[in-house]
Amino acid sequence: MDLETTLAQDLCARLCHDLVGPLGTVAGALDMLRDDPDAAELARDAAADMRRRLKFWRVACGGGTGSMAVAEITGLLDGLLSGGRARLELQGLDTDEELPAAVAQMLLVAALLAGEALPRGGTVMLLRENDGFTLRPEGRIVAWPPALLATLAGSAAQGPREVPAGLLRRHAELAGWMMRIVEREPALQLHPLQG
Repeated sequence: MDLETTLAQDLCARLCHDLVGPLGTVAGALDMLRDDPDAAELARDAAADMRRRLKFWRVACGGGTGSMAVAEITGLLDGLLSGGRARLELQGLDTDEELPAAVAQMLLVAALLAGEALPRGGTVMLLRENDGFTLRPEGRIVAWPPALLATLAGSAAQGPREVPAGLLRRHAELAGWMMRIVEREPALQLHPLQG
């Protein structure tokens, strides 16, 4: 099976995984509506979580997205990093700055992966550096997802949990950018390839 087909299948599986939990919460809350007055609020929260996840994946993977302001990127990541335990902070970036679609999609997925490097939560710093960007996860525990490290070493990402790493590589290739991990910081650097 070719790499594109595998990535599409794994992405579908990842979407199902990300949505099944909140959907189950909505269904359970609706069943309890008659007996528990707090069930409606639980259903609303779960529906908002599903909406947030769907909006993220629609932009991160969809075609025809168009350029995006940095503020839109940060809005799409709100509540998603490390399962809501991490937040995004900007440094050297103007929230009104418009980024090309390919770069915006690449940053969305890179930030998601930086959030996955913070299993106990923390902060993902998104910095403008020269002609590129650096994402620096900061928290009690920082451990890059093994799938990202394998992808940077040239391995193909396989399986729903590894989808963001494969997607990041694909977005970087399409945008003409390179990516690398700086272990000592730790940081993920993204820079355009020099023509």
